Amino acid sequence: MTATISNAVGNIRIAPYKIIHLQHMKITKGINKHSTLTFSAIISDEKKDSYVNQTDAETSIKVVIQDDAGKTEHCLFTGLVSKVRVNTVRGVYYLHVEAISHSYLLDIKLKKRSFQNPNISYSSLIKEVISSYKNADMIDAATAHKKTNTLIMQYEETDWQFLKRMASRFYTALVPANGFHFPKIYFGVPTGQNKGELSTIYYTVRKDMEEYKKAVDNGVPGVSDADYTIYEVQSTQLLEPGHEVMFKSRPLVVASVISETRNGIIEHQYKLYPRKGLRQKKIHNEAIIGASIQGKVIQIRRDTIRAKLDMDDQLDANSDYWFPYSTIYASEDNTGWYCMPEIGDSIRIYFPSKKEEEGIAISSVPREIPPKPTASTAVSSQPAASHSQNQAKAKADKDPKEDPDTKTFYTKYGKLISLGPSSIIIKSGNMFITLDDEKGINIVSDQNISITANGNIVLGSSNILISANTVTLSGKENSIQLEEEKILIEGTEIKMN
Repeated sequence: MTATISNAVGNIRIAPYKIIHLQHMKITKGINKHSTLTFSAIISDEKKDSYVNQTDAETSIKVVIQDDAGKTEHCLFTGLVSKVRVNTVRGVYYLHVEAISHSYLLDIKLKKRSFQNPNISYSSLIKEVISSYKNADMIDAATAHKKTNTLIMQYEETDWQFLKRMASRFYTALVPANGFHFPKIYFGVPTGQNKGELSTIYYTVRKDMEEYKKAVDNGVPGVSDADYTIYEVQSTQLLEPGHEVMFKSRPLVVASVISETRNGIIEHQYKLYPRKGLRQKKIHNEAIIGASIQGKVIQIRRDTIRAKLDMDDQLDANSDYWFPYSTIYASEDNTGWYCMPEIGDSIRIYFPSKKEEEGIAISSVPREIPPKPTASTAVSSQPAASHSQNQAKAKADKDPKEDPDTKTFYTKYGKLISLGPSSIIIKSGNMFITLDDEKGINIVSDQNISITANGNIVLGSSNILISANTVTLSGKENSIQLEEEKILIEGTEIKMN
């Protein structure tokens, strides 16, 4: 049954303060919001300075209301002092305090991190998020150990904002629990907290069709207009957000509480909803739209990659999310340009929409100029050939960024293709093929060059120059060999005119 503790202002105690008279106090509680407290009270002149001087960022506050005998008490609020001031009027000292629930500790620092293990459950995700807060506890009342099944990004969000967004995936909310000196939060509107019949003669009933339409338009499942019939009730009974009551023969859930002192007593105003009326629309992180996050490739599979993002302190050993890699061109019939990055390459994860699962890996701006390729050309006995080789080497060694009209593709293995306005260069180690609009084709190699064809090989030109220490022409059992000082001819039959 609901507590029946006295509602007299004189039975309210506020630690750590010793007050002479409580002038006014207001406490607000609700779902998806932190609980807040404001009060003003008369204090003794001995405490006028100490309450301000001794308050720091970790100063806790607790408000309780006792029975007339002082033996039983009910906690109205616990939290942290956010503001405190003392003023004096005609020698009377007034203390003014503002406070907020411990859940606020999760709502201070904006964070960036990724959760790349699709097999992690939402329950485990929640535990990981709150693990950095001392004694923090989050009660999972919504997920039923469901797995995330996708990439999850926390980007420019506090842990509170992030968890609220995760709760919205289950169309539910966060509910701060009262009475603890550490963050204790329900992930989802709790069930099984039936407080029996709520009796009052002061209430208002209304139906919020605007909220109903928003819910339907945003895809909230299973709601009807009747779920947005709201009762605003005034009572001296003590209830918390998430408590279930029977009112007007209907099971309802407390959505918000405003406790305020008036005329020497504390009264509570409750908003009561049907449980389905508390379903939340999905929240998306608008800040991630257009974000481009640096990372490094750690694994490649077909046209997807795994990446360690620079914003993550370390890579989760269980990470197994594969980002699709954006190629220069691809068509529906799987034709196009297939060119994947190397392991260790810097890439960017680009998020084109508010849905983080639509993030793709794209190429990255180089952070430093790659070392220039080195090459040595084959030695030739002809001065003209040597000059061509030097030109080819100079073009291949040229920094590809110097000329924006030249398109260059190179790999860490020393392979290069350069498409210039007047030439094409193909290079592998010390081997070059240069196609120049003015000077023709030049092939340079420090290894053998083989030309093989099943059919004919035809060479046609006004002049053909072959220069070497030895030139051999052979066909079946016949051959002609040109050496520096002699010519050798071998054949089954030799005819000379």
